[in-house]
Amino acid sequence: MRLLGVVPLLALLGGCKPEAHVTDHAAVAPPVESPNAIPDAPLNGTVHGTPFTVRDARYVVDRRVGYAHTDILLSSAKADSPCGPLNPARATSVWLRLEGDGAVEPKDYRIGTKLQSPWSVHYQVFDGDSWVGVSQGTALFSVRDATPDGHLTGGLAVCFSDDEKSCVSGSFDAANCPSTLDKPVRGAVAPEAIPPRFLQAVRGAASAAPPPPARTDGGS
Repeated sequence: MRLLGVVPLLALLGGCKPEAHVTDHAAVAPPVESPNAIPDAPLNGTVHGTPFTVRDARYVVDRRVGYAHTDILLSSAKADSPCGPLNPARATSVWLRLEGDGAVEPKDYRIGTKLQSPWSVHYQVFDGDSWVGVSQGTALFSVRDATPDGHLTGGLAVCFSDDEKSCVSGSFDAANCPSTLDKPVRGAVAPEAIPPRFLQAVRGAASAAPPPPARTDGGS
């Protein structure tokens, strides 16, 4: 049985789900040997023993101090409009996270439990009773381009160290979507209420102030 922990989830996704920390699994290799070999086709494969094909791709940049990160969500769900609600809401997804406030630049990355990479890769699936997430695995991740219309194109090939031997590979075109968190939640400090006694003092001073001198230049 997997031990459940807690990991931060994509701001866009409405909060991260419990993640299964997989243990006692041999290291895995990505499904391809180089970023150039990532298929130029929608990301697909199997996740948690079920066929997976990406149908919605989006990314969110969060610049809150102390929480800065960029998330890329690759979901098997569909949306009626760009950045719209996902249907079904509990669809399986593969997602990547870039910690910190660094810019997303065209580059190839190798992601793994023992590799130094600014990116991490995860999947999450609803098993009928609760969400399960897995992050241990090895991936080739390629950021290909960030287009002027707010799209991020790239490719991913990843295998996870889970019992089901989950592996997916392919390409994606992710739309830039705003976070669904409200601004106060995102770190905006609400202005403090002005103390009533201060308001009364200001109003009293204004009423006690002498009227301005009459104008002598003929103006009214």
